[in-house]
Amino acid sequence: MTIDFGPVGITVNTIAPGHMVTDNMEKLWAEVRNEAGFRLHKLQYPVLRTGESADVAHTVSFLCLPQASFITGVVLPVYGGHSIQLQENIILEIKITSSGTRS
Repeated sequence: MTIDFGPVGITVNTIAPGHMVTDNMEKLWAEVRNEAGFRLHKLQYPVLRTGESADVAHTVSFLCLPQASFITGVVLPVYGGHSIQLQENIILEIKITSSGTRS
């Protein structure tokens, strides 16, 4: 599609969202009330938070801007850097938090 529509000025991209916390997920988390588990989940992201629907919406909005007109034919992950986070950092953070000191 990028090849077909590029010559007429239409860009074609794919957004690949990671884990997103939706309204339904928020309700489920409120019922479960596992703060330690939620904190661990958030620690898996370098941005220290989970994604929200607005994160995907903002990405779509950006790709619609004239400033993004040279971005085409890509799969754009919207996932807060999840795959780059080092698991060792998470374990270290948990140890520091639970003991109060670095071990």
